[in-house]
Amino acid sequence: MHISSGPVRTGKWATIVWKSVLCSLLLSPLGTDAQQKDPDSTAFKLRPTFGMEVGMFAFYGDIGSSHAGYDPLLSRVGYRFRAGTPLTPWLDVTVFGLFGRVGANERGTDRNLNFESRVTTGGFQFSYNFLQLLHPDHVVEPYISVGLESVEFVSKTDLFDAQGRRYHYWSDGTIRDLDEHDPNAGLAIQLQRDHTYESDIRELDLDGFGKYAERSWGVPIGVGARMRLGGGFDLRVGTELHLTGTDLIDGVTADSREERQGDARNDRFLFSSFSIDYAIDIHRKPARAKGPTISNEEMDQIALHDDEDGDGVSDMHDDCPHTPAGTKVDAHGCPLDGDGDGVADDIDLEPASAPGAIVDADGVTLTDEALLKAYLNYKDSANANIVTTRVESVGPPPKAVNAKPRRSYVVQVGTEVEGISEDMIDRILSIPDVRTIVKGDTTFYVVGDYDAIPEAIRRELALDEQGMPGKVMAQVGSDLVDISDQVAQAKAALGEGPTPTEPAAGAEEAVVRVQLGAFRYELSRNIFAGINDLVVLKGDDGLTRYYTGSYTDINAAAKHRVDMLLKGFNGAFLVAFKNGKRVSLKEAGARLTGHEDLDQVPQGTIDKSLVRYRVQVGTFAGNVPMDVMDKYLEVGNVTPVTSAEAVRYFYGSFTDRAAAEEARQSLQTKGLTDAFVVGELGGRIISADDADHILAGP
Repeated sequence: MHISSGPVRTGKWATIVWKSVLCSLLLSPLGTDAQQKDPDSTAFKLRPTFGMEVGMFAFYGDIGSSHAGYDPLLSRVGYRFRAGTPLTPWLDVTVFGLFGRVGANERGTDRNLNFESRVTTGGFQFSYNFLQLLHPDHVVEPYISVGLESVEFVSKTDLFDAQGRRYHYWSDGTIRDLDEHDPNAGLAIQLQRDHTYESDIRELDLDGFGKYAERSWGVPIGVGARMRLGGGFDLRVGTELHLTGTDLIDGVTADSREERQGDARNDRFLFSSFSIDYAIDIHRKPARAKGPTISNEEMDQIALHDDEDGDGVSDMHDDCPHTPAGTKVDAHGCPLDGDGDGVADDIDLEPASAPGAIVDADGVTLTDEALLKAYLNYKDSANANIVTTRVESVGPPPKAVNAKPRRSYVVQVGTEVEGISEDMIDRILSIPDVRTIVKGDTTFYVVGDYDAIPEAIRRELALDEQGMPGKVMAQVGSDLVDISDQVAQAKAALGEGPTPTEPAAGAEEAVVRVQLGAFRYELSRNIFAGINDLVVLKGDDGLTRYYTGSYTDINAAAKHRVDMLLKGFNGAFLVAFKNGKRVSLKEAGARLTGHEDLDQVPQGTIDKSLVRYRVQVGTFAGNVPMDVMDKYLEVGNVTPVTSAEAVRYFYGSFTDRAAAEEARQSLQTKGLTDAFVVGELGGRIISADDADHILAGP
C-alpha cells in the first residue's frame, strides 16, 4: 500500500557539495608531492588515551571452588574507567578505577554457601604491545599487562527470604524453613531463594574472625588485543586475573569452622571486558600541500547553472532533483500535483481526489474496507494462506527437508514393546551413555555413538564382559539399520590379531540419575521439551519411568534435580546404579541421615498448577483470511503463539476440561468449526488427554 500526502523533497545542497568535491578531486594534483608521506610519521607521538570498559567478573575463591561447568563470561557485570599514555612506542602506562560485584553460589549435599561482594579497585598498570615483532602496517596489536592496585570489598550473603525465614538445606535438594532434624520437620514449608544478599558476612562473624579489614592490595595480570578504528578511536578486548592479598572476600578461609572450611589460597577474580578508547594526538599535523584551485566564478558556473535532470530548473533551486524526463514541473522543479495527494498529475488516475484523502500508488482514494484489509495483512508478516491440520498443531516441528542424516554406529542392548523386568531396567540404567530410540510401538536401547564399526565392536565386547550382551547396528538419523554382514566381516578382520576391549565406562563408579517419575500412563514427549537426554523405560509392572542425566558426581546430580523441580517435575528424585544393580545414594557419595528403601519405586508428579486448557481455533502459515480474522475479532480473547513454521491462535485459558469443551462448542456455533481443546503445561502446548492425566495424578 502506498500512502502519500505531498511531494518527496531532497536537499539541494547535497548535490551542490557533491559536485564541488568532484571538481576538487578532478583538479587536484596526482604527482609525487600529493602522495609524499610525513617525514615524521614514524616518530613517537604522545597520545593521551581515555576509555570506559564494560566486562564480566568471575570469582575464584573458597565458595564454588570446584567450578564444575563454570563459564567465566556468565557472571556479574563490572565497569572500569581508564586514562593512560604511551611512555615509549611499545610501553603504555595507565591509571584506572574498577568497580562492580563478584559472587558465587555453592549448592551440594555437603554444604550450601553463597555470597556477593561489592568490589572497588584503583591503581596503575603497564602494557607491552610487542611492537618489535609486528608488521609496520599492523591494525591489530596484542598486549600483556601487569600492575598494582588497592582493593576494597563489602561482602554479604543470602540467609533469609523476604519474610525473614532462614533457609535450611535438606538432603533431598529442597530448601525449607525448618531444619531437617527438627522435631517439627514434618510441618516444614518449602522455600525458594530470593537471591537478595541481605546479611553482612563480617557482622555475622560465623567463624570468629572479628572486625577484619575489608581492604587489601592486588596485582592485575592481563592479556588482550587492541585494534585501531581510525579517527583516534581504538577497540580493546582483554581479560585480567586480579590476584588479591586477602582470603576474606567470600568470608571463608582455611580457618573457617566445620563444613565452611576452605583452602589457604587468597581469593582471586577475573575481569573479561571490551572498551572503546579515544586517543588525543597533541602534535600538530603538517599542513597538506596545496594544489591548483578554481575561481569563484567557475564554481558559481558549476553550482548555480547546472541542471542535472533537465527540467529547466537549476540544481541550486531544484527541490526535486532527478525528475523523470518530460515531466511537467513547477518553479521549484517538482512534478505538478493539482490535488495535492502526492501523486504527479502525469500518472494520477484520480486527478481530483478530496483534500486529505489517503490514496494508493495510482492516486486513487482508498476505501475504509481496503484500509482495514491492508492493516490486517500488514500485521501478519507471512505471505501465504496455508491452514495446517490438527496433527501439525501438537507435537514436534517437521524435520528439515533435504538434510542428509549422519551415519554412526551404536550397540543395541535391548528393546521394549510390552515392558521389561525390574532387573533389566537396573542393568540398562547402569550404563552411563545409554539412550532410547523410539520407532512406532518399539523402544530400542542403544549405547555409544561411533564413527567406525571396529570401535562399536570393541564396546560390544566390553558390554558382553559385564553381562550385557548387545548387537552392533548402524544409526542413520533416527533409524536403526541391521548391518550383520558388515559386522561379521569386521570381526573376522579383528580376529587376525589381538582385539582390545575398551574399559566398561563407569564400571567402577555409581551412575546417578534423576528419575522424573514413574507413571501408570505414557506421557507425550513434548511434556519433556528441552530435556534432550530423556530415557524412557516401561516396566512389566505397568509403570513408565522417565530419567534424565547421568552423573558420577552426586553434587552435580543434585543440582540437576533442583533444575527439574523448578521445571515443574515435583516428583523428581535421585537414584543410583552400579554394576547392573540399583545401589543406595550413600554408596554413590551422598550423606544421608535416614533409611533409603531400594525396593521402592516412587510415582512421580507434575506441578498441577502449571496445567491449563485452551481452545485452538486455527493454525496459519501466512496471512489470516479476512473472514476468519473477522470471527476472531468478534469472539475476542484470541491470542497468537508464533513458531518457526506457523502461527497458532488460541482462545481462553481454563482450569478444567469441561469449561474448555463448553467454550469449544460455543465457538463452533459461531463458525469456527475447526476449534478443538488442547492442554498447556508451563507455556508448552500438550494434548488435552495429557493434561487430564497430569491433573488426575500418577
